Amino acid sequence: MKQNINIIIMGPQGSGKGTQARMLAKKFDLQIFETGDVLRNIAKQDTEIGRKINEIINVKGNIVPWDFMKEKILGQKLSELDENKGIIFDGTPRILEEAEFWEKKLKEVNRKINYIFYVDISKEESVKRLSVRKLCKKNGHPLIIGKDLGEEDTKCPICGSEVYRREDDTPEKILKRLEWSKKLLSPVLEYYEGKNMLIKIDGEQGVEDVFGEIVGYVK
Repeated sequence: MKQNINIIIMGPQGSGKGTQARMLAKKFDLQIFETGDVLRNIAKQDTEIGRKINEIINVKGNIVPWDFMKEKILGQKLSELDENKGIIFDGTPRILEEAEFWEKKLKEVNRKINYIFYVDISKEESVKRLSVRKLCKKNGHPLIIGKDLGEEDTKCPICGSEVYRREDDTPEKILKRLEWSKKLLSPVLEYYEGKNMLIKIDGEQGVEDVFGEIVGYVK
């Protein structure tokens, strides 16, 4: 497989797309562009834009508006990536303008999207999964309470780093994010379907089954 292959992986919150992105990155030596991590890192900064994004995603549980995302965040972060390695875009695009933005930006740097996967799960499954999830601060491992660790455990069983629960992983905020995402993402899915590029994956399978199905499409 060519090293400069580029993949978009999308899906509802809790679909496991982040886990699949990390598995694909490891298997094919790709770098991950994960908008959620980018925004959460900016939200920790004591700057005007950091405080604004923190209010949007952590306090209100909303999605960051496109005006905040465009050149200042996405364009800048793209320029920081290794031009000699392929990219997995995790959690982007979220809206049609974003899909068109990436098409234009990638063309400018002689890249193109080779595969677009949508890992689909039900709304009920999203709430169920996210309500019992903690994340590893160092490596982003998703950990299931009652399976991977206990409710009071503070260390990742995989790497030993601190674990945390996202501030917006409450049932109310999860449902709010899902409603926003569905409304905004529908035109994106239609856009890629119109180009015969969208590959839908059943995300309610086991992690390895989802991964095997995705890998089966990558040539």
